[in-house]
Amino acid sequence: MSRRIHPRPFQHPTARRSASGFRRRGLSRSRPLQFLSVVSGALLLAFMAVERFPEHLAALPELTALRVIEGPVSHVRDGDTIEVAGTPVRFGSLDCAERGTAVGDAATGRVRELVAGQSLTCALNGRSSYDRSIGRCTLPDGRDLAAQMIREGLCQRYW
Repeated sequence: MSRRIHPRPFQHPTARRSASGFRRRGLSRSRPLQFLSVVSGALLLAFMAVERFPEHLAALPELTALRVIEGPVSHVRDGDTIEVAGTPVRFGSLDCAERGTAVGDAATGRVRELVAGQSLTCALNGRSSYDRSIGRCTLPDGRDLAAQMIREGLCQRYW
């Protein structure tokens, strides 16, 4: 029985081979795309963390804010929306019941108590919902207003 000799498979002229004869893997064309995908995913997760968990990230929400406003609270619309220095601000990490419900009225009343006579600092992230800028507001003592409402059980985290 004769042994059939197979011809050597085609090799591209620019294919690199190591000393052992195996093709070395160099940077492929998909590497930059993979890198870009990983970086984009990481940035998306970071943005979501800043918006959803601002109370755990110290000064990062203020550093990433597109606009920071300071001033007195001119109006409390409901448990998750206030007006600071004439700018309506919706807390990005907070979901409260609507006014007109028992829980919603309790949340609105508690926000009024917390901000009465206070000057707040609000970091706005550039997004908006209806006529409201989305952001995070802190009391003069450094407490995050949305986190305080969640701690007291009057509102929930917005997902």
